[in-house]
Amino acid sequence: MRPGGPGLTLWDPAGICPRSMEAARTIRPGDGLYPDSLARIADAPASLRLRGALSAPPARVAVVGTRAPDDYGREMARRIASGLARARVSVVSGGALGVDAVAHLAALDAGGHTVAVLGSGVDVPTPAGHRPLFERILGAGGALLSELPDGAPAARWTFPRRNRIVSGMSDALVVVRGTGKSGALLTAEHARVQGVPIFAVPGEVGDPLAEAPLALLRAGARAATAAGDVLALLGIAPQPELPLPEGEAPVGEGERALLAALGPRPRHADEVARAVRLPPGSALAGLLELELRGLCEQRPGHFFLRRAGG
Repeated sequence: MRPGGPGLTLWDPAGICPRSMEAARTIRPGDGLYPDSLARIADAPASLRLRGALSAPPARVAVVGTRAPDDYGREMARRIASGLARARVSVVSGGALGVDAVAHLAALDAGGHTVAVLGSGVDVPTPAGHRPLFERILGAGGALLSELPDGAPAARWTFPRRNRIVSGMSDALVVVRGTGKSGALLTAEHARVQGVPIFAVPGEVGDPLAEAPLALLRAGARAATAAGDVLALLGIAPQPELPLPEGEAPVGEGERALLAALGPRPRHADEVARAVRLPPGSALAGLLELELRGLCEQRPGHFFLRRAGG
């Protein structure tokens, strides 16, 4: 465990197996950890391997889409996932390239909780380039989840198979971008069978990346242009992003990054430091400066959160 970082995972030099004080554990239906909604689907996994914490959020929402999004897709995934996380909704996705990664990162940047459902064992980072992302998810109190045994590599069949878990453990599904052959359509089909509400981000007719969302909208999916569209269905009040006081933008990029790393839930200064890759002392000094300027609030024990309201 890295000093000052409870629950943070360190990958071994070979980049295969994570080392952590908290090992992966097996969860099963009815044990208080296994998601109740997932236990109710027809082909629920008999058990899951879990690293980190699933927590008990007011709701979980899956945000999925293409592995090769355009700027519009990235911005919509970021906007929706960030808004969900600010409302304390856990953001679920598949840990893959593209929309999945954007959704996980946006939730983390908003100070929220996120779960990556992997198409490999929880000790086999897939894709390998997402090791830092998975480390950050665990360090921020999120979770990695898989029905595969430890050490299992990803295979072509494991990704479609895990999609039923992504939708089955969620209270709603948002499809951001995808072609007519996108795997997000398979996730949406699982959601339809499972009775999970489906949302799709509208796109321009004729745009290949709008094919999947438009097909879902034609089939009766709800349109999502912001997190509030999903939150309204779930009966959860949206939380506005903290605006900066007029004429008082942070002095430098370091302060901007610190502010972006804060959300409505308190985060320890050391965790914020890791998120923005600053030394703990520098991060704490910056957070105290932001507090003095009314941009964040401090709780006992060097925990910080964005100022409410704004």
